[in-house]
Order: sequence, then C-alpha cells, then structure tokens
Amino acid sequence: MVRQRTWMFVVLVGILAALGLVGLGRVTAADPRAYHDGALAGYADGFRDGRAEGLQEGRALAVAAASPPGMRDRVKAAFDAGYRAGADSAFGGYDGGWSLGEPYVIVLAKGGNGITYRIAARLLARDGVDYHRCPPPASICQTRRG
Repeated sequence: MVRQRTWMFVVLVGILAALGLVGLGRVTAADPRAYHDGALAGYADGFRDGRAEGLQEGRALAVAAASPPGMRDRVKAAFDAGYRAGADSAFGGYDGGWSLGEPYVIVLAKGGNGITYRIAARLLARDGVDYHRCPPPASICQTRRG
C-alpha cells in the first residue's frame, strides 16, 4: 500500500513537472510566426542563391561547350574567375567597407566601357534621418527628423 502511494506520488509529481515545463516553454517561446517567417526567409535566400549559382553554371557550361574538348575545363575555370571578378566589381570603387546586414542609400550613375551602372554615391542609412537627392553631381542629402 505504501509502495503504491509512493509510486502514484512520483507519477503525479512527474506529470506536474512536465506540465509546468510545457507551460514555461510556451510562455518563454518566441512569437509562433517567427519560425514560419524565418523558414520563408531562408527559403527565399536559398532560392535566390541557388538561382544565381545555376545561372553562372549554365553560362559557364555554354561557353565551355563551344570549346575543343581538351580545353573545356580551362575555359570554364576562366569564365568562372571572370564571373566572380565581375560580381565583385559591381561595387565599383566601394569594394570594401560595407557592413553586412546594414541598409545603404546609394546613387547609381551611368557606367562606362559597356558597363551599365556604377555607384556614384553611398551612405550608410541611419534611423531618424530622411534622405533625398541633391543637385548634381550625384550625391545624397540628409535631413534629421525631429
């Protein structure tokens, strides 16, 4: 009889502890939509990166396919190196000093030598500031809110 009561007491304490931990988890958990939003954002990032990689790979294979069979690997490697250099040079004279995950205000200008665009001005965006175009040359003007 004592043994049965002890066993029931242990089970009851275990159930109460489990319920308390579940309740604590529900109270301290982040917004339930956060997982869904994060999953969607992760999917979008992965899709964008995969698409970009697929375009590069497809273009490299197309260029290499027109080459003699013994040269295809070298042609593809040269294309890939040029593609990466082109992606980096898209930042114009701003290939360093960027803060990842931070918003920037940029002004695009016409590029030269067959390049469509170039960055004419760049400014790290800050809270509490309105940005607008200034008269030429292309620049960014700021007005503090408040």
